[in-house]
Amino acid sequence: MAMGSATLMSLALVPAARSLGARWRVLDHPGERKIHEAPTPRTGGWAVFLAFMLTVALGWALRPYLAAVPVLADVAAGGFRMLAEAGRVADKLAAVLTGASLAFVVGLADDVFGARLRVGWKAVGQVAAASLVVAAGVKTSFLPYEWMNVTFTILWLVGITNAFNLLDNMDGLATGVALVASLVLLVNAWVLGEYFISLLLLAFIGALAGFLFFNAAPASVFLGDCGSHFIGFTMASLTLLERYISHASSSYFPILMPVLVLAVPIIDTATVVIIRYREGRPVYVGDSRHLSHQLVALGFSRRAAVLFLWATTFFLGMGALSLPHAPLTQSLLVLVQSAGFVGLLLVLLFLRSAARRSAELR
Repeated sequence: MAMGSATLMSLALVPAARSLGARWRVLDHPGERKIHEAPTPRTGGWAVFLAFMLTVALGWALRPYLAAVPVLADVAAGGFRMLAEAGRVADKLAAVLTGASLAFVVGLADDVFGARLRVGWKAVGQVAAASLVVAAGVKTSFLPYEWMNVTFTILWLVGITNAFNLLDNMDGLATGVALVASLVLLVNAWVLGEYFISLLLLAFIGALAGFLFFNAAPASVFLGDCGSHFIGFTMASLTLLERYISHASSSYFPILMPVLVLAVPIIDTATVVIIRYREGRPVYVGDSRHLSHQLVALGFSRRAAVLFLWATTFFLGMGALSLPHAPLTQSLLVLVQSAGFVGLLLVLLFLRSAARRSAELR
């Protein structure tokens, strides 16, 4: 029900958001690094944001009444019992939704003002959004001191927000990676009996799926910074919220699970930041050195490159499903296996790409 409602809302809202983007001239214009040939509205994130928020708000408001419907109660009695206890995370949910809304507004300001919005102001807004979540008690706990956990959580939230912003460089890439990662989180949450988190993820997946219908190649509308900021912040927050209420027995699960599930945006961001730093360029200035671009340089079509990164997200994320009750040895094996896969992928991408550029210069 949650996913269906969010999907239908998203499908209905995207055309309206696209029309408004064209009317208000919030457009992504063709350029040297761009693959689209005509100005394209970058307002699709409005639909994702509204579809998710409205679905969550509606579900929360109808929660007591849905549990009283005999048919629904018989089908999902356990789920409604969990929903009845959802008040224990109400403050944390409110903080996550408020922080995600602020991240959306920061991205929207970037869409509207472009280069006129200084990078420093964007960073301030992102840190403020992350601080709201931390202030509600949603943070890591594996570090020895409280200030370390607070700092790490803020860096995680801001970092993943920007990682999805950077990942949004090909049609359907950021949206699809978020959707696949959310599906992995959904399986994990359902297995652990976290039905409330599962419903949030279903609503998020529905909002993403409805938008992806219009954003898959060839895209007729883009997420914009507002959409990528919202998706990244929501993904980062949900990994923390799931960790906070999870019944997992393994102390390594809350550390490794988010990293594996969000490995693709993390790796993509790390590589482009290192490349730009080594070349003496600002890390916030775009280029064509992302994982998707490296795949295209190896001969993949753009659509195939996007599908490859979706599949990579899925298979790395699946490694996290064995972690909730895994002992140290098993956790380390999963980590080594995933790190080995990532290492081989990076060697293939960057060595082949470097060799090809070297041959072209001869």
